[in-house]
Amino acid sequence: MKKSLHFAAAFALIPLGAVPAAGSTTAPELPRTPAGQVLVVQADLQDSVRPADAADTTDLDNFAARLAARLPAAPDALVLNELLGPGARRLATSLSRALGYRYRVEVAGERSAFQADGSVRETAIILNADTMTAARPTGYERVQDEDQAYTGAARRDGSLQVPLLAVHPGGDPATATAAYTALAADKFPQAQVTVLGGDFRAARCAVPSTDQTVGCAPQAFWADLTGPKAYSDALFDKADAQSRSHSGYLFARGQVLAAGLDTAYDADLPDRASCKPHFDAGRPRSAPRDCRSAYYADVPFGWALLAAGQPVQQTVTPSRIALDHCELAVRQAEVAARIVNNTGDALSRPLTVTAAAPLTATPATASLDAPAGQATTATIKITAPRDTPPGEHVITVRVGDESTEVPVTVTETCTEPKVYASSFHAGFGPERAVDGDIATFWHSEYSPPTPLPQSITLNLGEVKQVGNVGYQPRFDGNLNGTILDYKVYVSTDGQTFTEVAGGTWAGDARLKTATFPAVDARYVRLEGTRAGGGSYLSAAEVTAG
Repeated sequence: MKKSLHFAAAFALIPLGAVPAAGSTTAPELPRTPAGQVLVVQADLQDSVRPADAADTTDLDNFAARLAARLPAAPDALVLNELLGPGARRLATSLSRALGYRYRVEVAGERSAFQADGSVRETAIILNADTMTAARPTGYERVQDEDQAYTGAARRDGSLQVPLLAVHPGGDPATATAAYTALAADKFPQAQVTVLGGDFRAARCAVPSTDQTVGCAPQAFWADLTGPKAYSDALFDKADAQSRSHSGYLFARGQVLAAGLDTAYDADLPDRASCKPHFDAGRPRSAPRDCRSAYYADVPFGWALLAAGQPVQQTVTPSRIALDHCELAVRQAEVAARIVNNTGDALSRPLTVTAAAPLTATPATASLDAPAGQATTATIKITAPRDTPPGEHVITVRVGDESTEVPVTVTETCTEPKVYASSFHAGFGPERAVDGDIATFWHSEYSPPTPLPQSITLNLGEVKQVGNVGYQPRFDGNLNGTILDYKVYVSTDGQTFTEVAGGTWAGDARLKTATFPAVDARYVRLEGTRAGGGSYLSAAEVTAG
């Protein structure tokens, strides 16, 4: 069985061997985790709502086989969403057969996700009985009309207390996570590692996009958990999948030694959408051939190797970056440096980032200040000119006395958006002003208020002759944000902009045009200094030609 080099060092000291499951002839292929560590798997198995789906266990058997093939060690615990009692028991049996360890259901519901009072119960916890045991309290806690599973798990050798919560917010995850952390603190005050695992129904970044940058403005629930609550997002810190938009998380109060997201699932089963309807209907044999023995859910599982927290924990994320994204002719990526302060005193650590030309780090120096029992993060932007030759570089991130080298790859090509905006409100990004649909529109940020001037900048992809800009105000009967006083700027390099036009437009929804003597331009910027309705701008469409 192949294991990536990324995992090899992390698991070099894990001893082999386990007790085969009762009635099993399978010899354990995966090593067990050592004393003081626990490997936890999180997955949303989508196997609880449709009766036909819940009655068929092919996807659960596939999931067990997938874990056996993709994990670096035998999981000690699984925190699962959308799984009923019969499915949980079937999965425990499948895991025992596939892995050669004894798995048992510790917390699970019954045959229906829907309770008599209208609430939902479809979270479950499965433990490796050869390595883990559970003691009271164990059960369910209702949060937002969803029953959240919990158990006071611990290693059988007595080396680690690991309370586990399998959670699934039914509403605002920020409200739910406050209840989860309070539940964990109340029921498990002596925990060495606390795990909140589940589908939070929301991506990390507040503004949804396919490219979730390291330094994006985070959702409130994520900011609270990884800041004041001092939990670590294991997949963000250690899985090198930071830019991927996903809603499954393994948050831990403790030390994250390693983590992974089953991103290979994308390549192994790229067209999961064609599989899902057949499995949802309980007819996997009617699915395309590639689906039948591979499909387990339409989102990949995650895992984390955890240990007891240290007084001070430091991470630098990701472990390597690629300068393959451009903004206004500048390649850029981001690195996050984080400290978790588990002590009773405030903590301050100097941060220094060394980047040799042509790379630049901003800021190059800073201070990481964490109150007692909290965590703090600094985001460093790494940039290089767009025309930087492809090659390999290294930056050094030093936090206090610890240094981390982060490899940086300058790629052959650099992906650049077609449009930029000085600001935008979530759901009304600048791409809506270049989509050819006047029913959609860009809107600059208004909550919190962002004063004028604001602007939107077109990237034409290459230098060409430009002599006019077209502006279509929003076309939904509301003229808020309609540009009245404007300026037009052009640039060939994305850095130096020259004003070529300006004036005043009428405050109506008719198409507006600004004309000027044709000039060479790759970037064309429309700026509004006064607008109808308030201190913000909107645009249904913006063109240049």
